[in-house]
Amino acid sequence: MNKDRFFTMDVDKRAEEINKMLVNSDLKGVAEALGLAYSTFTKSMQTGDYTYIARENQYFKFIRDKELLGTMKPSDKATTGFQEELTFLKENLETLKSLVSTVNESPTLVLDKDIYNTKAKYVNKNLKLNENIYEKFSKLCENQFPHLKIQDLIAESLLEFINKYQEIE
Repeated sequence: MNKDRFFTMDVDKRAEEINKMLVNSDLKGVAEALGLAYSTFTKSMQTGDYTYIARENQYFKFIRDKELLGTMKPSDKATTGFQEELTFLKENLETLKSLVSTVNESPTLVLDKDIYNTKAKYVNKNLKLNENIYEKFSKLCENQFPHLKIQDLIAESLLEFINKYQEIE
């Protein structure tokens, strides 16, 4: 881009092009590359309500909230918010459907609250288990409950065993 193109370009397109140049440079470097004085460059970039954000090293369109708020009735604001949400839902409907179907397909497992009791004392125990049974259990846990710890699932199994056979006594 040169000086002539800079001044004749649409302000929105110009801001886009300058932001691309700012990726590899700073304001002074871009001004020099265009052959403009720094003050002329920054003043020209303010046209079209663009403002420079130093932490981003980019120009952004300035939106006057007070003007927008003053022209909108409260019912318009609610409608606008609702429309945005509705648009989001329409655009992401298939993704949302797949999330819901995934949740519905996977089994629900709620662990007993005693398993997560913060005041509980823990002990280490070595268990001798049939290798095939442990492998099946481990694969099931990994495939269907990867978010849970095996030790917690074993504790849940023990509690279910206790609850089932304690009633028989």
